[in-house]
Amino acid sequence: MPQLTQESSGDYSLTGALNFNTVTALYHEAQIDMSNNQVSVSLRHVDQSDSAGLALLVEWVRVADKRRCSLRYTDIPTHLQTLIDVTGLRSVLNQAAT
Repeated sequence: MPQLTQESSGDYSLTGALNFNTVTALYHEAQIDMSNNQVSVSLRHVDQSDSAGLALLVEWVRVADKRRCSLRYTDIPTHLQTLIDVTGLRSVLNQAAT
């Protein structure tokens, strides 16, 4: 089961597998405090992802945009970076430079 952990104010770390079997629970259980207006989520410890995991990341960006919060993803693993590049979602995800 993936886990979202708040490291400090506005900084989070996501660990585990983001896939069809895990993202629904994560979506309903994980809470990102977007009142800070600047949020960063490290994906360094995401060990597996598929299109459902990518959809969750896009959804979090959509929610952040609605709340006028800047959400950036950092430390993107190669397997996830490849999926992002293939789908053309780099700009949508507002990811930090790798």
